[in-house]
Amino acid sequence: MNDPKGSIWRKWDLHIHTPSSIVNEYGGDTEQIWERFLKDLESLPPQFKVIGINDYIFLDGYRRVCEEKERGRLKNIDLILPVIELRLDKFGGTDGSLSRVNFHIIFSNELDTEIIQEQFLNAIRSGYSLTPEYEDRKIEWGAIATKRSLEDLGRKIIESVPLEKKSQYESPLREGFNNINFSYEKIKDALKSPYFEGKYITAVGKTEWADIKWNDQSPAEKKSIINSAGFVFISSTTVDAFYKAKNSLSIAKVNDRLLDCSDAHNFSDASSKDRIGNCFTWIKADPTFEGLKHVLNEPQERIFIGEIPEKLKKIAHNKTKYIKSLRIYKIANSKLEEEWFDNCELSFNPGIVSIIGNKGMGKSALTDILALLCNCTCKDFSFLKEDKFRERKNNKSSRFEAQIVWESGNEPLTRNLADDVPPHEVEQAKYIPQKHFEKICNENVVGEGSVFDEELKKVIFSHVSVSDRLSCSSLDNLLDYKTREIKDLIVDLRSEMKAINEKIVKSENFVSDDYREEIKKQLESKRQELDIQDRNKPKEVDKTSVTIETDKLIKDMRKEIDELSSNITETNENLVVNL
Repeated sequence: MNDPKGSIWRKWDLHIHTPSSIVNEYGGDTEQIWERFLKDLESLPPQFKVIGINDYIFLDGYRRVCEEKERGRLKNIDLILPVIELRLDKFGGTDGSLSRVNFHIIFSNELDTEIIQEQFLNAIRSGYSLTPEYEDRKIEWGAIATKRSLEDLGRKIIESVPLEKKSQYESPLREGFNNINFSYEKIKDALKSPYFEGKYITAVGKTEWADIKWNDQSPAEKKSIINSAGFVFISSTTVDAFYKAKNSLSIAKVNDRLLDCSDAHNFSDASSKDRIGNCFTWIKADPTFEGLKHVLNEPQERIFIGEIPEKLKKIAHNKTKYIKSLRIYKIANSKLEEEWFDNCELSFNPGIVSIIGNKGMGKSALTDILALLCNCTCKDFSFLKEDKFRERKNNKSSRFEAQIVWESGNEPLTRNLADDVPPHEVEQAKYIPQKHFEKICNENVVGEGSVFDEELKKVIFSHVSVSDRLSCSSLDNLLDYKTREIKDLIVDLRSEMKAINEKIVKSENFVSDDYREEIKKQLESKRQELDIQDRNKPKEVDKTSVTIETDKLIKDMRKEIDELSSNITETNENLVVNL
């Protein structure tokens, strides 16, 4: 399936076990259990579009799910992929705890299950080994791995343990499966078959890989296994736990293309984390195997782990800003025999950034029609103009209508292609036609006041919120308003700076050698004047030469002066009173 919208965010869970899986907690492989399992998948949130059926080394569950899909079930799922899970013969750990790597092969849904069975599963079944504890049973058992032979192996293992320990073991089938491992080299050789070229992607289980404590001779081998895989699988309890695991891979400098999967062995209402629907992985790709291959090249752009990608959150909060679809069709009574856009319907990707195509393929026609339906005020159309599709003698545009649908689900807008945008309509998009774009870009003068400059300012101003425009009608007015106070402050500061600079210049003069020399000369001149004054000052009068008579005469005269002054004051006061 190729979605006409292309790459959009969807949830992918590539690790789901069915009731036919050797290890599962659904309650058995019965019709009743299967019906509940299918309903659980059909009840997944609508974001889930791709699942991988992962029943270890068997394809029974995948075949059953595909058959149900063909019968009309699982309409909510766009893609179902077969995934084989194997345990490698690479052991590590301590004496008390032995670990093995879980290795997954995601096959293309285009491969027939018989090809996978014959060319891969049958090819690797002779290349098995048993866990070290039971390796001696291989000679005694010596069979190809099937459910029946694994059950035989499990019985032999259980029979070999003391009676008091038999209760600790699971069913013969599980015990047989739990103790069989496959050669990593044998797997790689089988995948080299021409049947599988470009039809598979491998993945390593992160938890099991990390748990293995390799000895000093094998760290390089451990890194080789994870680095050669396409993805790394993990089943996280929380988003934070996922990113902690991813960070540990990055620090170790190994493959960190980590995908969260449910690893579902239980129904969705179970308390276990390994349940249907417990998956945080979103992938931006077409819901095809080829789409998954694209993720390998752009994991940062195409993988999101969490509740919802930021793009979808933005769309949910701004649905009136995103176009869902466009339909162009002939009007009912049209007699035009030419097809042009008859019954043309396009679905839009919310992340659309460009429209590409050869010359004459309709790029300008599409953008002009979108502009018309988005109430764009630009009149400089490239296609919807009088010398082209709106030609007066044969106005083809009047024979067609277009309808735009927004993500908001509001009433679609329909408009005849011959109509102009009615006055006072709210502009829902900004449109710069190719002709207008060429005009402003090919202008001889580019700068303040040019057409390019004016257009650029219009675009910038259109992105300023209404509240931030402060009732201004243009970017120039807004800039003038916002900068007026700052400009006045700049003038004051410059005046202050001028006065300070003048003081600095004067101060710098005071410490110059010329100024010091001038002061020294002035000081010397003053000293010379003082010396002359000292030499020419008059002699002091000897106070002892004043006689007693002269002193008495002076005192009498002062007394007389005081009396005269008092008389004058009294006479003046009397004159004021009489007046």
